[in-house]
Amino acid sequence: MTDGRNAEPLARGDIERLAEVLKALANPARLRIVNILVRGEQTVTELCERSGLKQSLVSQQLKILRLNNIVMSRREVPHIYYRLKEKNVIRMLGCLSRCEGIDRVPNRRRVKEA
Repeated sequence: MTDGRNAEPLARGDIERLAEVLKALANPARLRIVNILVRGEQTVTELCERSGLKQSLVSQQLKILRLNNIVMSRREVPHIYYRLKEKNVIRMLGCLSRCEGIDRVPNRRRVKEA
């Protein structure tokens, strides 16, 4: 039995797929959309208003996020509502912020350890 300190965090078979997910998130427009969807379901119109992005760009980015299983949608005529498919994306965004030393308290930045 191992104590986990030498265990690899990713299964070898998952590395390529996870790299694709990270690539999907590594775009400012898509990351902005995901960040907004943390609040809950949004229509394309709401996403455009909150992100400042044009409708065509939001729709294009949502397609990429949907194809990478990051967001999902439901239709309620006349709107389509988008939401995060997996709530762990929220935890991942928080982890990224902490790894980058970003503190959620305004005007305060944590010092990175050397």
